[in-house]
Amino acid sequence: MGSIIIISLALALGTYGIAAQRGANLVRLDRYTLLMSALWGIMELAAAFAGYGAGRWILTREVVTEHNLYWVHVLAGVLLAAVGLRMLLQAFRKKSFFEHRMERVDIRADVLLSLRLCLQALFLGIACGLLMLPMRGFLLSVFGLSAIFAGIGYVSGRANGAVLTNQAVGLAGSLLCILGICLQIA
Repeated sequence: MGSIIIISLALALGTYGIAAQRGANLVRLDRYTLLMSALWGIMELAAAFAGYGAGRWILTREVVTEHNLYWVHVLAGVLLAAVGLRMLLQAFRKKSFFEHRMERVDIRADVLLSLRLCLQALFLGIACGLLMLPMRGFLLSVFGLSAIFAGIGYVSGRANGAVLTNQAVGLAGSLLCILGICLQIA
């Protein structure tokens, strides 16, 4: 259960980072902000579900022996660490912020940004499927945390600007790297 929370929290922190960048440009928060927060959660839920299914499909294609189970854990750990490393690189990359005020959330642009995060959710879903984590708990935590953190990101970005985006993405990457390494050790 702890792995589920860590993976879901890492996804949600990545969502927070992008939503806070977008929220820094908002003039006002309205119902479109709430709608977009729910869409972030739904899109990550769909990608995580597809990844989980792919991970479980990979397990059914192989006869799982104790030796194969070791390599399954290695593959899951490598996937977690790879996504974490990508997030760490993203956190430390220099970004330029454009001061372009938006009257309301640009749903089309934010959906495209969400699709970029869906690839991370897909890979993390594969890792969870390979680790045979409980699907219901994983999917509920992905949806709930992503939607909540997207809303918090918009509000936080609107109030404070995009000052915490790199830290949030860096923390998410660190959590995934540590979890991936722990899977290799255990």
